[in-house]
Amino acid sequence: MFKEFEGYIENRHQAVREWKAKTGKEVFGYFCCVAPEEMIYGADILPVRITGSSSPTGQVDDHIPRFGCPFVRSALDLALSGTYDYLDGVVIPHTCDLVGRMEYWWRTLASSRSPTIAGLEICPYVIYLNYPTKVDGKEAFRLYRTELGQLRQYLERKKRIVLSDDRLEKALQVYREHFSLMEKVHELRKEEPPLFSGYEAWEIEFSSLLMPKEEHSRILRNILERVQRPGGRERKTRLFLSGGAMDQENSLLYRIIEESGGQIVSEDISCHSSFHMKELPAELSPIDAIALRSLSVPCPRSTWSDPIPMKRWQWVKGKIEGWKVEGVIFFSLNYCDCRALEFPLFKERILQTFGIPVLFLDGDYTKEGLEQLRGKIETFVEMVRERDDFHGD
Repeated sequence: MFKEFEGYIENRHQAVREWKAKTGKEVFGYFCCVAPEEMIYGADILPVRITGSSSPTGQVDDHIPRFGCPFVRSALDLALSGTYDYLDGVVIPHTCDLVGRMEYWWRTLASSRSPTIAGLEICPYVIYLNYPTKVDGKEAFRLYRTELGQLRQYLERKKRIVLSDDRLEKALQVYREHFSLMEKVHELRKEEPPLFSGYEAWEIEFSSLLMPKEEHSRILRNILERVQRPGGRERKTRLFLSGGAMDQENSLLYRIIEESGGQIVSEDISCHSSFHMKELPAELSPIDAIALRSLSVPCPRSTWSDPIPMKRWQWVKGKIEGWKVEGVIFFSLNYCDCRALEFPLFKERILQTFGIPVLFLDGDYTKEGLEQLRGKIETFVEMVRERDDFHGD
C-alpha cells in the first residue's frame, strides 16, 4: 500500500533527480517546516526537504564543531560531498542558531551555479529568510510578510514570471487538500487499534516533503479509500512522541517503539502533523495566508508574548487529548537546546494534567545510537503496560 511513498524515502535523491529530468523543472531544497513551500510551489518549483544521513561525516568537521547539532552537520556534509548538487536553490529560514548559520556555510562552501554580473549574483543560490524569533503580534506578521514579499520578487526574477495572487492561490488549493488529507490520517489514529501505525503515518507525511504535493495527494486519496480496520492486530501501548529532525534516519525510533510493544498515535515533531493547518483561511490574501501558516508552526525555537511557553504547551496538550495516550516519549538530538530546555516544564505539566509516565531520550543522529535506546524503550513500554493493567484491575 505504501510502496510509492517508501520508494521516494529510500531513494529520495535519485527519485528527485529522475523527476527533474522527466519534467525539466527546477528543484529547491529547504530547511525546517516554517519554510513557505507554498510560495515555492506556486513558482512551479518543487520544494524538497533537506535532511542528513547516517553516513560518517567528513568535510564538515573542518567547519562545524563536533558538539554542534548532528543533523545540521550531516546535512552540510552531504552538500559538501555533492549529494545535493541537483538543487537549483536553497531556502534557509532563521530558526535555530545552527540552521540560521547554514546560510553562510552553504553559500560559501557548497557549489553555486548562479550567474553573475560584475561579480554580483543575479539570483543567489542560497536565499536567507529572516524568520522572526517572536512569532505573534502585528510587528512579527508585518516583518515576515515583508520577507515573503522579497522572496516573491526573487522567485519572479529566477523564473522570469509574475508570481501573481492567482498563481499563489492555485498553490494554496493544492496545499489545502494536502492538509485536509493529513488531518484525516491523524484522526484515523484515534481509533483502537489505529488504522495507521505510527511508522505508516510518518511514511505518508515525510514522503510528501520529497515529492509533488498533487501526486502525493492522489496516492493518499487512493489509500484512504481502501484502508480497512486491521484485524487481529496486537493491542499496543498508545504513546505520544515529541522530537525534532524525525526524518528517514531517526524514523528508526518508530520501528523500535513498535517492536517494543508501543504505538505512536500522535506526535509533535519537525514534520508530520506538527505543521499542517486544518484550514488555510480563504478570506486572506494568498501571501497573508502563507505567512499565517508559517508563523503558526509551533516550533520550540520560537517565542511568544507570554514569558512561559504556554502556547507550546497548549499545542502539546491538544495533541495528547483525544488520542487515548498512555505514555509520552521525548526525543532530543544531542546539543538541541530548544528541545532540551522545554522538557522539564512539559514533563511537570503532563504529570499534573494527564498523570501518565514520561520518558526522556537523547541521540546522536545515528542508527547505532537509536539501537542503544532500545532497552530503555522496552522497559518504559512494559512499565506503562503494567501500570495500566494495575489501574484496570
